[in-house]
Amino acid sequence: MEQHSIPRQITSFEFKLIGFMTLRQFLYLVIFTPLGFIIYKIFPIPIINILLGLLAALLGVALAFIPINDRPLEIWIRNFIKRLSSPTQFFFHKNNAPIKIFQGLFFTSNPHLVSTHIESQEKLAKYLSQTQKTTVDTRKQAVQAIIRTPQNIKNPSDSMMTSAPMINDQLMSTLPISDVKQPFLTGIVKNNKKIPLPGILIYIKDINGNKVRLLKTNPHGVFATYNPLSWGQYEFETIDPKGSYFFDRIKIEIEEGMKKPLEFYSKEIL
Repeated sequence: MEQHSIPRQITSFEFKLIGFMTLRQFLYLVIFTPLGFIIYKIFPIPIINILLGLLAALLGVALAFIPINDRPLEIWIRNFIKRLSSPTQFFFHKNNAPIKIFQGLFFTSNPHLVSTHIESQEKLAKYLSQTQKTTVDTRKQAVQAIIRTPQNIKNPSDSMMTSAPMINDQLMSTLPISDVKQPFLTGIVKNNKKIPLPGILIYIKDINGNKVRLLKTNPHGVFATYNPLSWGQYEFETIDPKGSYFFDRIKIEIEEGMKKPLEFYSKEIL
């Protein structure tokens, strides 16, 4: 395999202009060595002036020849001073421009306008509720009049197809609950998180294993049958056509007066 040399970092490369020293190293020695001699001569206390002079000279040598992690000592000193002088806490001041779609909107701080708007909304809601109630009462009275006086209806076959759904809904709303046909058996299917499951099939089998009913849950997970079953024990087999949920087979005793809906739960772990 052919080998290639790695390019060298030339932006920080310094040429050695004076012997084995670069210009920067030479300037440090020229500045700090005489500075140490000046401190030795000026400082009046013996021994201490020697120590201070040596520290100044050694600082120049360290700046010139001692790098730390491939960085000169001057960079470490500069970063240290910058860190000590920089703030340690920052505060966020939100100064975002408003979104264009919200520009030009009208806002008011006048309490009188606000109270007037609220009062108008309350009056409108009250009027709509009264109007809706009056309309419902009028429809109920009309349906009751139709039931009491059926001879007033002329040619019912002409409008039977268009008016039958509306009349049936009105009759259902006016008839007492006892006259409405009640389901013989109801129930609901849920998963282990108690969420109703739509489209689940429920097979009802007798003691001989014969299928007597096939029910399916609606979008709310509810199933029902209006055809009565004879009293006795039945097996309920719940199946998910998609195969996402699994259920146990349950035997239930069907007897007279069962008004409480059945509840089936899946047995998946997740």
